[in-house]
Amino acid sequence: MLNSFEKSEKEDEFKKLFANLFNQAVVPFYWSDLEPAEGNVRFGKDSEHIYRRPAPELVIDFCREYGIEPKGHCLAWSISVPKWLEKYNTDDRKRILERRFKEIAERYGDIIPSFDIVNESASNYRIGKKTLFDDYDEFSLMLGEKYFNKNTKIINETNDAIWRDYVTEGKYMAFNMQLKEFIQKGMPIDEIGLQYHIFEKPERLENNNIFLNAENMMEILDIFDSYELPMHISEITIPSYLGKMPQNEELQAEIAELLYTTWFATRNMKSIVWWNLVDGYAAYAPLGSEDGENSFGGGLVRFDMTKKPVYNALDGLINHKWKTEIDTAVSCGEYSFRGFYGEYEIEVEADSVTERNTVILDKDGIIAKL
Repeated sequence: MLNSFEKSEKEDEFKKLFANLFNQAVVPFYWSDLEPAEGNVRFGKDSEHIYRRPAPELVIDFCREYGIEPKGHCLAWSISVPKWLEKYNTDDRKRILERRFKEIAERYGDIIPSFDIVNESASNYRIGKKTLFDDYDEFSLMLGEKYFNKNTKIINETNDAIWRDYVTEGKYMAFNMQLKEFIQKGMPIDEIGLQYHIFEKPERLENNNIFLNAENMMEILDIFDSYELPMHISEITIPSYLGKMPQNEELQAEIAELLYTTWFATRNMKSIVWWNLVDGYAAYAPLGSEDGENSFGGGLVRFDMTKKPVYNALDGLINHKWKTEIDTAVSCGEYSFRGFYGEYEIEVEADSVTERNTVILDKDGIIAKL
């Protein structure tokens, strides 16, 4: 939503609310909006404004300002295809898609560490959407290896091929079968993205809903955890249902806290990405309306930018429960501690002298100065 709010005051508040909770931000590379006219690629900050699709440079500037890591989303998706591509045959589409990968890699390969290379291909094939070309996902993964060989390459999938499919297919759900095949073929996949959009009417959540079935949740997480690849809960909508009962906001917070705790405890889980920070600005719906995805009320704050209970719940986990703060006397000049991964400020006082350093504790337990 950068550069898309109707008031500058909202823009400023949005940035503060975002940076307080999150250390990663999605940079939109949706093809149909990034290149609405052939050859007119909206990379720069002065590019044509498109609602909910800020130019990549705007997002990267925001990330630099607040010390947030950018993530590219998404390079190949059979839904976000520009209309002008329709006149081309398959060979030409492949050539043009490769040009797209090359341009983005040359401009952002050294700036953005990770990219969703392929988005929602298992579910889109399943329902007959093939607006790029057959096997575009395999072709795109190979392009990812060619042009983003130093970046983290993610395959991202939506609800239908995971949570919904699991109810009838179990371990044979579409995304699991696709992953097995791709890995057997040696496709370059570094990490796995599992979307979790609860786009359900309120009554559907009351009857052992597929998204809130704890047994199913643990089994699905175990299945994907077994690949020994870093995992992401890559897009999240947990509803509070705009205009409905006020206690729904409390329920949204309770569900979010339970889910975040479960996901955080999953062995290979690397990130959890909330999809819409503010109610009233979701996809496929007029700004401020209660239509489309807005009707689910899946934001962390309300349309007027006031915090919902769910924002405070996540703040409690991310900024308090899952942070390490220690104040202690040290003898012999050494001190060891067990802490959460991340960036630390270390302050040492000795002989009336104070020294401060910023360091990183990584997954191998190594501390390195920034």
